[in-house]
Amino acid sequence: AWSAQKLPGRPACKYVRGWEGAPLSIEVHRTACIVSHPPGGEGANDALVNPANERLAGTRFTPDECWLELYGDPTSGAALSFDDRYLTYPFQTIDGLVTDFGGEALRCELEELPADAQGVRCPAGGAVVGSSHGELREMYGTIVHAVVPFYRPGELEGDAWAEHATATYRSAFDAAQRHGLVSVAVPLLGAGARGAEMPDASFALKAAAEAVVSWQGLAAGGCRLTARFGVQTSTLAHALAEAIEEAMHRAERRSEMGHGFEAARRFKREPSFVEEHRAAVG
Repeated sequence: AWSAQKLPGRPACKYVRGWEGAPLSIEVHRTACIVSHPPGGEGANDALVNPANERLAGTRFTPDECWLELYGDPTSGAALSFDDRYLTYPFQTIDGLVTDFGGEALRCELEELPADAQGVRCPAGGAVVGSSHGELREMYGTIVHAVVPFYRPGELEGDAWAEHATATYRSAFDAAQRHGLVSVAVPLLGAGARGAEMPDASFALKAAAEAVVSWQGLAAGGCRLTARFGVQTSTLAHALAEAIEEAMHRAERRSEMGHGFEAARRFKREPSFVEEHRAAVG
């Protein structure tokens, strides 16, 4: 995956594609890190959607502790064949960075939320809105903690998992609109630790695309929301943009067939910087 360290001369954040619509406008950005380099720039988003766990406990171990728990002796075994499959919390996950930057104040706020007998504060598919703390406040004023289910082959996988993930996005958008937020930075839910057993990112892309195209907003007439996706590679950003346009086309076809889907008609594609430049010179 591309990072600012690998290519220091490349912009940390770049707009890729966008669509205007109601009740939701959509943008896709490539960003080195959605936490420290918000899509659209600092101050562009009211909130960050944070892929959380059911206990809203953040990441509980230091990188060294996590490495020992996951891979054992750092001088043998998996450590000697390290690759991108080996995630080390907290700094390689969004929730890990949120936990780190939010500090003790964030931990205390989340621990005060009611929990069931198993310690669950937000079930899979749900979302909880909380405050931003510590260094996070430099980038986001609010955090929307959203819990996507684990991708489990043989149990919850493929299209069935994608439907649950789509519901998680909708919960996050509902929660944001309910709290009067007008813009949120959104990662690709399920593309990290909870989708580690996913064969590729196709189902995560499908879930995100279906969510933004089909979301209808709250019935009470909330303000329009802008969802700014931030992913780390240009390849993934363009794949997400294509998945969104394909979802729009599917919705339009269903609408024409009388199935009641009108999502595609609500969106107007915004030209990218490259397209605007070509139009200006040509």
